[in-house]
Amino acid sequence: FSPAELEKRLLKQKIIGLKAEKLILKNEITLLKELEIKELPVHVANEDVSAGYDILSFRKINSKISEIFIEVKAVSLSNYQFYLSSSEYQTAMKLNPYYYIYLLPVDYSLPNEFDLKKLVQINNIKENLFENKIEWKITSDGYLIKKNT
Repeated sequence: FSPAELEKRLLKQKIIGLKAEKLILKNEITLLKELEIKELPVHVANEDVSAGYDILSFRKINSKISEIFIEVKAVSLSNYQFYLSSSEYQTAMKLNPYYYIYLLPVDYSLPNEFDLKKLVQINNIKENLFENKIEWKITSDGYLIKKNT
C-alpha cells in the first residue's frame, strides 16, 4: 500500500490506542472508588511515552495501598494479538509483580468500540505470558542490527 495509506493506518491505530487508554483510565477511576482507594490513577502516557506503561493506578496488596503499572493494548477479539516493545518488556521485569498488561478487545459494533467485559489482565508476564506456551504463542518480529565498531 501507499505511504499515504500507511500514514492513515498508523493514525487509526494511534487513535484507537488512545481511546483504549482513556477507557481503562475511566474504568480505573470507578474501580478505585469501589475499592475505597482515595488515590486517582494517572495517564502517564500523556506525559511520558517512554515510561514503558500507560497508566499508574493503585490496589490494596497485603493491607497496603500499592502502585500498579498498566500497559493498555487494543487487540482483536479473535486472537488478542499485540506487540510488546523491548522497553515495555524491560519495565515489566523491573516492576514485577506490579506491572499489568490489559488487553482490551476492539468491537466496532459497540457504542464505545471496546468490549470491556472481555478485557484480559496479565501480570507476572514472564510466568503468565512468556512461559505459558499453552495460552500464548510468541514470535520475534524483526531484528535489531548495528555495525560493530
